[in-house]
Amino acid sequence: MCFCDQIKKRFIRLSRGQRKVAQFTIDNPNVIATHIASDIGKLIGVSESTVIRFCYAMELSGFSELQEKIRADLMGQGDKVEKSHPLIPKKNVNLLNEVMNRDVASILNTINIVNEEQFDRAIKLMHESQDLYVLGLRQSLPSANFLTCTLSNYRRQVKQIEPDVENIVQQINSMEEDTLLFVIALDDCAEDVLAISKMAKNRKVKMIAITHSCISSIRGNAEVLFTVGSQKSAFAETITAAHSLIHALVEGMVAQNKNQYTNFQKVNAQINNNSLYLEKTLYI
Repeated sequence: MCFCDQIKKRFIRLSRGQRKVAQFTIDNPNVIATHIASDIGKLIGVSESTVIRFCYAMELSGFSELQEKIRADLMGQGDKVEKSHPLIPKKNVNLLNEVMNRDVASILNTINIVNEEQFDRAIKLMHESQDLYVLGLRQSLPSANFLTCTLSNYRRQVKQIEPDVENIVQQINSMEEDTLLFVIALDDCAEDVLAISKMAKNRKVKMIAITHSCISSIRGNAEVLFTVGSQKSAFAETITAAHSLIHALVEGMVAQNKNQYTNFQKVNAQINNNSLYLEKTLYI
């Protein structure tokens, strides 16, 4: 049995903070093997002592022994037969249960590694921002569309940055200090996304990022960074976890002043209904 399997067996007996360390260890063994305990704590959002207590809970002498166990697992992986693609169904498997259970697992993993203080910080930024821009390119574009549409139901001044160089530069230059930039980078963070985030940071714009990796290069530019899914998740499962987190963030923003947001939603719905009525009358 590999050490990560032993962690899974003891997972339920760990404290909340130790579970975050456990899930991170399972999903990011290479990071555990190459970083010191204090760095691991910062990446996860827990104290170094929590990382050490996790090691003790796993009946290890300390973090060095944890690294030894993980390195031994990693060395043994080279001899394993490559697994089939997660989206290719196995014989005699209920495909509906298989796929949806993987989605659930991806969401549960995200719950375990999201820092509650960071979550509260994010919804406060979303509530207090004057203008809110959303950036998501390539594979992250559908999630950016989802966030933009959801936010637009509750508040004004929500704009999605289009993948056009002139448009991007123009919108970044119009951002003020009370602007919030929401970056979604579920695929590998490309140079263009990183460059845009640096430009926004230079204008002292606040930034929230959702990525698939806690060691994403965008980390240094964001006030709040959320990691969704896991390194073992298929991309579709990562998107599912991202959309669930987005839903929670929007709900959290609305809870900051429910009357304000619900009133806007009602007015916005009435405007849309009036527009549809006018369009119909023009064709009569």
